Formats: sequence, C-alpha cells, structure tokens
Amino acid sequence: MRSRLAALSLPVLMLLAACDRPDARVICHNANCAEPADPAQDDTLAALRLSLALEHDGRPAIDGIELDSFFRGSDGMCLYSHDLANEQESTLAIEPALELAAHFARPGPITFRDGTTFHVPLELKSHVSAATGDRHTPEQRTLHAQCAWDIYDIISAAAIANGRDVEISFTAFAPELLQALLDQKPPATPIPFRLGVLQGVPAPLDDQTRPLDDYRGLPIGIFEFHAQWLLDAQYEAFTAYRDAHATASDPVDLAFFMFTATVETFAAVEQYQPAMIVTSEARLFRRWLEH
Repeated sequence: MRSRLAALSLPVLMLLAACDRPDARVICHNANCAEPADPAQDDTLAALRLSLALEHDGRPAIDGIELDSFFRGSDGMCLYSHDLANEQESTLAIEPALELAAHFARPGPITFRDGTTFHVPLELKSHVSAATGDRHTPEQRTLHAQCAWDIYDIISAAAIANGRDVEISFTAFAPELLQALLDQKPPATPIPFRLGVLQGVPAPLDDQTRPLDDYRGLPIGIFEFHAQWLLDAQYEAFTAYRDAHATASDPVDLAFFMFTATVETFAAVEQYQPAMIVTSEARLFRRWLEH
C-alpha cells in the first residue's frame, strides 16, 4: 500500500502549505535536537544537556524530551543508548532521568508556553543486541520493565518536588514490552503515564514495525508514526481506535517522529495535525509552528 503523501500532487502540496499550523508540542527526538542534526550524538548526556538549554524567543524551544532505554542481553545492563553501535556503552538508563531531575529543580519555565505539560517519551528498545531481530526473553522483558519504572520514579519524584507539570509515555515497537510494563506497574503512579505504539519504516523494508493489530487489548494513548511512512491503513486504524477509546481525561494522540525534515514532512504535519512532533530539529520546527 502506498503512503498517502506519495499520491499527493504538487497543487495539493501547495494548498497544504496554506493550512493552519497545528497546535503541537515540540518533543526532542532521542534527546538530541540541536541543529545541525547529528545522529551520532543521539542518546548522549552531552546532547541532552544542550537540547534542554535550547531557546526560542527567550523561552525553552522544546516541550519535552525523548529518552531511550536499551536492555543489553549479554550482561543484563539497562543502558541509556539508541543501539549498540558502541559495544562499550556504559551509561546507565537512569542517568538522563537524573539530568531531568536537576533540570526541573532550576528556576524558570520548562516548556515554550505556560500551561503546557512537559512530555517525556521513554522508548524501550525492542532488541537486546546489535541485531534488531534479537528480542527479549520473558525474564529480560520483566527486567527492562522494572528499569523503566525506576526511570519513572526519578522523574515523577522530581516533578512533584519542584511543582512541574510532567507526564511520561512508555513507547515501544514491541507489544510484549508494553504488556510487561503493565504487569510490573507499581501500586502508586503519582504523575500521569500513557503507553505509545511506534510505527516506523514498514515491513519488509524494516523488521521492527509490527502490525497495529498486535497491540490489540493494550490501552494505547499515543500512536507515533514516522512522518513520511504513514500508510492509509495505519491512519485509519488510529482514527478508529481514537474514536472508540478517547475521552477528555484519557486522550488518544497522534505523534510524528522524524530525523531531518523535508517538504513532505511539513505537508504531513499540516495534513494530519499531530499533537506532538518528535524532531531532531527543535528550533526549526518551533520557528515554523510560530510563523
């Protein structure tokens, strides 16, 4: 099935360019969103600090920041890492949460607009080695879920201690990981959390994206798609789920993620009006949204 965008003619794209900008939160992709985009800095503490310091018109440029946790199967370590390109990776997954805790404690706003909830998507990486097909054992899923809740505890405690309006989403390419999170859910969750489905490059081009039917039965609050790989069937499944399950207190949101924006990216954002834009180019999108 073709992407909707692939079928758009130039006149339609020109018409989309005249549409209203969405009222979307700008979320920092892989905690690395200072231009020029450099994927080699994804999920590093240095990039996270730089990204948290980004400003636009004297305000924070971002409304949230994505963190990644990677459970390394060879030694059972829960790491702050996008993948295992660096086999010597040793940064623990709780370390960026501690950086966020310190950020919340500093004076001043943490989002571009007052009254906006700061959103922390935590992606649980769905493989346990350099090979994307090397998936968790049941025991590893449990341990990874416990690690994710440890991160939640640090962020939620800091948010409450500093009076910050914060929510967390747990996202994954694997429904089994999201189920493990629910199975390990602690008795108290003092700040809001949601589950998110990730949909990237579709099969057979990539082996990580799973059919949305695989997530059936899970209480999904966010559907996050790659902005240039959204298929008709995926969007229709999202809208059907949202119409059936969303309430004022439990919304079901559309989010787009991307690395480097293109004309097609901006056209998709204007057409589909996502609630969140997870981007590696935070100030570019902030300028575009505020134009």
